[in-house]
Amino acid sequence: MQVTRRDFMKILGATGAGVAATSCGAKLDKTPIEEIIPYVVPEEDVVPGIATYYSSVCRECPAGCGLVVRTREGRAVKLEGNPNHPINKGSLCVRGQAGLQGLYNPDRIKGPHRKNEVGEWVSITWEEAQGLLVEKLKEVLAQGERQRVSFLTGNISGNLDSLIDSWLKIFRSENRIVYEPFSYESMKKAGEIVFGVEAVPTFHIENSDFLLSFGADFMETWLSPVQYAKGFAEMHRPKKEGGQGRQMGKFVQVEPRRSMTGANADLWVSVKPGTEPFFALGVLNEALLHLWKKEGGDARKAMLRSWLSYQGITTPKVAELTGVEEMTIKTIGREFASAKRPLAIGSGVAGSGTNATATWVAAYLLTAITGSMGKTVDWGRVQNVDRLTPFTQVVSWVERLKKGEVDVLLVHQANPAYTLPKSAGFSEALKKVPFVVSFSSFWDETTTQAHLVLPDHHPLESFGDYSPQTGIHGLYQPTMRPIFKTQPMGDTLLSVAAAFPSNPFKEGRYLDYLKSSWSALYPKGGQNGSLESFWQESLRKGGYWQETHSKEVSISNRLFTFKVKEPVLEGDGEYRLVVYPSVKFYEGRGANKPWLQEIPDPVTKVVWNSYVEIHPEVAEKLEVRHGSVVELRLGESSLKGPVLLNPWIQKETIAIPLGQGHEEYGRYAQGRGFNPLSILPLQVETVSGGFAWTSSRVRMAPTGERVLLVKTSGSIDDRNRDIAGLVSFEDLKAGSVHREEEEIQDKLLYDESWRHEKGIRWAMAIDSSSCTGCSACVAACYAENNVPIVGEQECAKGREMAWIRIETYEEPSTKGTHPVNVPMMCQQCGNAPCESVCPVYATYHNYEGLNIQVYNRCVGTRYCSNNCPYKVRRFNWFAYKFPDTFNLQLNPDVTVRDKGVMEKCTFCIQRIREVKDHAKDEGRLPRDGEIVPACAQTCPTNAIVFGDLNDPNSKVSRLSRSERGYHAIESINTKTAVTYLKKVHNGLRTA
Repeated sequence: MQVTRRDFMKILGATGAGVAATSCGAKLDKTPIEEIIPYVVPEEDVVPGIATYYSSVCRECPAGCGLVVRTREGRAVKLEGNPNHPINKGSLCVRGQAGLQGLYNPDRIKGPHRKNEVGEWVSITWEEAQGLLVEKLKEVLAQGERQRVSFLTGNISGNLDSLIDSWLKIFRSENRIVYEPFSYESMKKAGEIVFGVEAVPTFHIENSDFLLSFGADFMETWLSPVQYAKGFAEMHRPKKEGGQGRQMGKFVQVEPRRSMTGANADLWVSVKPGTEPFFALGVLNEALLHLWKKEGGDARKAMLRSWLSYQGITTPKVAELTGVEEMTIKTIGREFASAKRPLAIGSGVAGSGTNATATWVAAYLLTAITGSMGKTVDWGRVQNVDRLTPFTQVVSWVERLKKGEVDVLLVHQANPAYTLPKSAGFSEALKKVPFVVSFSSFWDETTTQAHLVLPDHHPLESFGDYSPQTGIHGLYQPTMRPIFKTQPMGDTLLSVAAAFPSNPFKEGRYLDYLKSSWSALYPKGGQNGSLESFWQESLRKGGYWQETHSKEVSISNRLFTFKVKEPVLEGDGEYRLVVYPSVKFYEGRGANKPWLQEIPDPVTKVVWNSYVEIHPEVAEKLEVRHGSVVELRLGESSLKGPVLLNPWIQKETIAIPLGQGHEEYGRYAQGRGFNPLSILPLQVETVSGGFAWTSSRVRMAPTGERVLLVKTSGSIDDRNRDIAGLVSFEDLKAGSVHREEEEIQDKLLYDESWRHEKGIRWAMAIDSSSCTGCSACVAACYAENNVPIVGEQECAKGREMAWIRIETYEEPSTKGTHPVNVPMMCQQCGNAPCESVCPVYATYHNYEGLNIQVYNRCVGTRYCSNNCPYKVRRFNWFAYKFPDTFNLQLNPDVTVRDKGVMEKCTFCIQRIREVKDHAKDEGRLPRDGEIVPACAQTCPTNAIVFGDLNDPNSKVSRLSRSERGYHAIESINTKTAVTYLKKVHNGLRTA
């Protein structure tokens, strides 16, 4: 590729030449360099070798979190949360951290393709591809019929959304489908029934003091998981450490299978699938009764009690239907009604049965009768799901495809061949469409059935905007040159439109269309200066956010005509089937990212596979064990999968995660596990019309086969080694929780040989009460430190390479056991057992308290690993490869290790050095909180704090002195630099 000196300097100044030089001989992108606005420094200050940061928007799910993209020499090397963004406020989830692997994935489609006469894919030029699309569209226009062109997209929001609508009108069509597998239709319908508002509000969990969830996995995939995890941490964090008058919210989760969200609850209530509405109404009945006794009755309460009586809701009946004790229902109802700012939220995807709307009706009523609706539920800032096409219309549209009523179908950011139930018949319907165009970046199940592929840029390579909630306008920009011969879909649509006389667009580039559309926001911004300065400031910030005000709502009379119905379950099997979204893969879109495949599931700790979760007593009855293959059958449909034993699931329930079982979608996703959608019936929720995910009874039988189902966890019991800690809020509030260091002095195994009383000692404090186990820190460490993946077989041998892992232990309390998450990394021991056994001095202690690993000294004896009590050192058994373009994601500040070398957590020493260098240039020491390791930076709940332990005023030093503080396996006197804070359990008074 010929690059002039002028072009080279322009590329280097904005994003570097590294990627442009490897972009498969593509011509230089004509996007003006000056349009790319760095997040922190102006363009002229960009220096090779120094990181540059750009604002963007995460598109790994519909939540729309803000990003800050770190680039080096033209390569995006790390994604962080944008601290200015009102949704995620600087944090990212595990899927967001893995977003780079979508950009650099070696299985991306590298240019336009068409399918030839014999069904083979042929690479073509963009001119040929667009010409072919224009030709087909002209044929449709010549027929004179309407609605023969259809456009299927995901939830793209923003101005690309409006561009598509206008573009379709050129071809006399409004045949647009906006499809997302999780469309929250029962939430919208319940809002209309209870308040007359058909929308999905924003929930301010941080303002509540009692959170009651009927199955919503708000820390995992539900609506905006980072936003709600942050809110939960604020609500559930013990306030006023070190004194009386403490406050801490309570959290109750009701569901048939304990999710990651449920594992963080103070009380987890197990109910039969499909009975959540009755449990919610039972709690509502008890809450009303308590309020009636406490405050007296009024006309509205009397009507609600009569309505519940009409539904036949009594506590004994609810207990019988749900399998929950009456006392638990009464206790939850009473405590909810007694709270100052309680919040109830309804079901998530796993609880979306044929009566899911009733769960949300009860949840809204619970919040309304206690007077906290405006404080904890915001109807002024609603989610953008109102654009989604109702599921019943999606099904009708598929039927239209089957009848041959569509001549040209264009698909963008949607894969219904995988995400729709097989019973919908989408793949068969797609064969009836004469011409299918896909803008996908990957050969997924839908794209492989297309006739023309026009691959879109990755969001990190393009301009665009996204509005996930009212008043929040996220804006993204190219952070690097395109890697392959891709093209923004907006540019493609505008180029095609220019070939038709009825073209309504004045702009020839999507960037111009976008800027023109953003001019409508400028007067609302009240900005001083020009429109161009407003645009550049928005690019720098990552968007523009408007203030919204909560709207008051009141209970509608329509509610009293609503009738709660029993769940409809298809099939004659003994077991109810629960299908739930994966915290790693969402509905399946993340399955082609190897980081997500190798990071253990936060609950089951399984890697690289999917599974059938059953109760151990059911397994004993069927004479199966972990990894045994069972067959599930529903009517004529069946699937096979390995068994995973889960004691926290209803005995008559089977649970299966979504996300695996791809037939296409690249080397990391294809052929792994199975897709439960292959047997789900096409059942809809009776009131809202949404898809009923939990609506089946299946038969299960062992096959006699057994497969490898890899789990990376060991025992859930820490065997009194003080790895996990749990205290009650009652004891904490009473002042009876104390550190136990003095009590174990006579149990020391090592002499104190190293003391850090002067200078700096870098340390961490990790609050187990805030850690949800989401594994975002694990993904961030993979990205920051060039940690390789090893695959399923090596994971089975215990050879995974993650520098940080989430250990989960069940800790006993007076009210059962509670899971405690312990992020475990190198403890940077003061008395480090690894150091004394290394024959070549590859591991030693530096003057700032860090346990250093010198890679080029290490000869691979593994003595240090054998001597490490925390098992956090990783050995490179092979020279692990970063295939094809994955090598472009490597962080140049971190050495890539080779075969035979030991490695481990360094507290992100490269970040420590970077901040120290800046501080030295300014003639000062690093400030407290200025150095933030990757794990701490991404944590949605701010559970990890880093700093100087020898600074008595630093946050990490203050936390290390907390009465909840302890060191893992403290009795062996390794003098670790990591202080854990015990998890606080805030139990209900009588439950």
